[in-house]
Amino acid sequence: MSGVQKTVIATVAVIALVVGATVNKVLRPAPLSEAQLTEAGVYLFDAPRPVPDVRLTSDRGEGWGRTDLEGQWNLLFFGYTFCPDICPTTMAELRQLSLNLPEQLRDQLQVTMISVDPNRDTPEQLRSYLAFFDAGFAGATGEPDQLADLAQALSVAYIEPDTSQDNYLVDHSGQVVIIDPRGRYVGFIRPPLRPEQLGQLLPRIMDAGD
Repeated sequence: MSGVQKTVIATVAVIALVVGATVNKVLRPAPLSEAQLTEAGVYLFDAPRPVPDVRLTSDRGEGWGRTDLEGQWNLLFFGYTFCPDICPTTMAELRQLSLNLPEQLRDQLQVTMISVDPNRDTPEQLRSYLAFFDAGFAGATGEPDQLADLAQALSVAYIEPDTSQDNYLVDHSGQVVIIDPRGRYVGFIRPPLRPEQLGQLLPRIMDAGD
C-alpha cells in the first residue's frame, strides 16, 4: 500500500469519527432539566446513596437482599396487600408505566413491592397479589427490624400497626424509590404517579445513568 493510499484511509477514518460523534451528539436527547423532573414528580440526588444489605424473603420464598437490586434498574414501592387505596392505585400506575416503556427497556427494569405488613403478607399472599397487576413484578418482606433499616435508608416512612386489631391498616408514605443497576439509591418519584410522563422520562434517566 502506497503512502498516498495510507494517507487517504487515515483521513477517511478521521472524518468518519468526527461525523459519528457529531451525529451521536445531535441524536442524543438534551439533559433532563430540573423543571421537567419536578413536573413529573421525580427527584434525583446529586450523588447516589448506599442501600443496606438487609435480609428479607421474596414472594418466591427465597432470600432477598441488596444483590437482588444489582444488574437492572429498580422501582421499589413500600406498601401491603391489604391496603385499600394507595397501594392498588400505585401498583396499577406502575403497571401502566411499565407498558409505556419500549420493550427492551422494560426488560431492564424491575418493579418490587416491599411489604410493611409481614404479619399478613406471606410469600404466597404477595405472589398472588402481584400477579394481578403484572407477572413480572416482584415482592419481598421480612422481620420488622430489617424492614425498618431498609425503609430508613430509603427515606420511606411507615408506622408499625397494632396487629391485635382486626382489619388493621398500616400508615405509610407513597413515594417510589429509584435504584440504579449498581444497587444504589439515586432518587424517588413522588405520588401521584404520572405514567405517561414517566414513560418518556424514565428511559432518559436510565440512559444517563448507564
